[in-house]
Amino acid sequence: MRNANHATGPSERDYQILSRMLSDAESLCRTQDALLVGQYSHLHGRIAALVELTAPIEGDEARP
Repeated sequence: MRNANHATGPSERDYQILSRMLSDAESLCRTQDALLVGQYSHLHGRIAALVELTAPIEGDEARP
């Protein structure tokens, strides 16, 4: 989480954290556990939606 602490603002920090969480959720979706795969898939979808909500606007990406 060191990189997230040096972000330009709270929304950028949230986006970075959620992006890492999405990557972890993708890994969980590859499980062979039939009881958990549905839950992991649901989690992945929820995190993906949050990533979309916190994604920087094109004009924000150009800021230093």
